[in-house]
Amino acid sequence: MSGARGTVVVGVDCAIDEERTGIACGRIGDDGALELTRVTLGTAGESATATIVGFIERADRYVVGLDAPLGWPMGLGPTLATHRAGERVAAPADHVFRRETERFVQHELGKLPHEVGADRIARVAHAALELLDQIRKRSKKALPLGERPGAESCAIEVLPEATLLSRGITATGYKGTTTSSRNARNKILERLSHEIELGVHRAVLIENPDLMDAVLCALAAADFAAGEALTPPNREQAAREGWIWFRGRGQKTLF
Repeated sequence: MSGARGTVVVGVDCAIDEERTGIACGRIGDDGALELTRVTLGTAGESATATIVGFIERADRYVVGLDAPLGWPMGLGPTLATHRAGERVAAPADHVFRRETERFVQHELGKLPHEVGADRIARVAHAALELLDQIRKRSKKALPLGERPGAESCAIEVLPEATLLSRGITATGYKGTTTSSRNARNKILERLSHEIELGVHRAVLIENPDLMDAVLCALAAADFAAGEALTPPNREQAAREGWIWFRGRGQKTLF
């Protein structure tokens, strides 16, 4: 894990509306902990693209974790390409709308992520891919999708709930704006205090669920950078569909 030290990690809680896009930046410190240096929303002073480019353009090593599907099920295109309105869809719904990575998360953690074809999720995925394209063009830096844990200078798909569940932390009830949701976010920060050194005001994360999710995305990116993430059983399929990176329950914490 020592090779990951100094790596800049960026977490992006993707959204259709840029003002709801949460962004968190940090680096893996000499002690192995994630040193969180900044959190912001996509339109706070500059665009989400400009903010993320600013985080990575001077970094030698970086991992950007995006909370959005970055691919579609392999069965979707071929099935719909030959379909005619009013006819039955020959393939099972799971084959058309669900990716292998979502089945894998359910098997490992007992949670089924939202399917990429589901209403707003598909639009968030489209927005995330557009953001990723803009970052690549504006930064002129390599930002391929990561294929192996420990890889440097890449982007990966992550899921905040999976990052929490992999640590045995409850992943429900923390996303809202109610008092109980704020209390849940506070408890999450307490549970993660040995892994994250907050260089931002704790109250900001407790108040805003989008920023909280961005921090969890950054933590998932740090896991990946440290080589602590479960690999896909079928790499070719994962390269086509996308893969949610998270560490297994039995893997080590960040340091």
